[in-house]
Amino acid sequence: EVEFVNPKLVINGISIEIDERILRRHFDAYGEIKHVVVYFSKAIAFVTFVDPSKAQIALQHQQHIILGRKLNTQVEVRPAKPKVEIGKRKIFVGGLPRSITNEEFKGYFEKFGSIVDAVVIHDKETKRSRGFGFVTYEAEESANLVLRTNFHLLNNKRVEVKKVTPRQEMVPSGFEFPPYYYDPYYQTYFYVVWVPIPGFY
Repeated sequence: EVEFVNPKLVINGISIEIDERILRRHFDAYGEIKHVVVYFSKAIAFVTFVDPSKAQIALQHQQHIILGRKLNTQVEVRPAKPKVEIGKRKIFVGGLPRSITNEEFKGYFEKFGSIVDAVVIHDKETKRSRGFGFVTYEAEESANLVLRTNFHLLNNKRVEVKKVTPRQEMVPSGFEFPPYYYDPYYQTYFYVVWVPIPGFY
């Protein structure tokens, strides 16, 4: 299956005399033109319409002859990319024991279904666990199975699981760690909201 991602015509066989102005004047008869790009070295040009349907109307015209030259015209199409909603298959796990390994972490959650990725987040400098991690399943059903209960027991410690939201995955520019911080004193995790301080950066 394909979809018209861009309302764009691909024009093959142009000559050096057929410039952007001439192409625009010719195809403007079919609809409003957004922009025209010409590559003389490859004898090809791209004409993009504001309205995608106008590109198809121009294509239905059997012959496009400009300055006595018959041009080969087609609509640019690209395969439609499936929209994968990872958020529905990804869970956040907070309050992890500091000693837990990635293998133990993944091993526990594997019993709920096939895993694409499972990672315990570590501090970049100290290499110590930050007390939370993420699990991404192949199927949404597996994530929902985990989320039937808010708490799980890992290495004799109760941890909390939540479905990841776009806000949870947002990381401020220039920072490599997620916006969650685990405080060992309070035995819980906090969501960090970054507020720019004028004159600080």
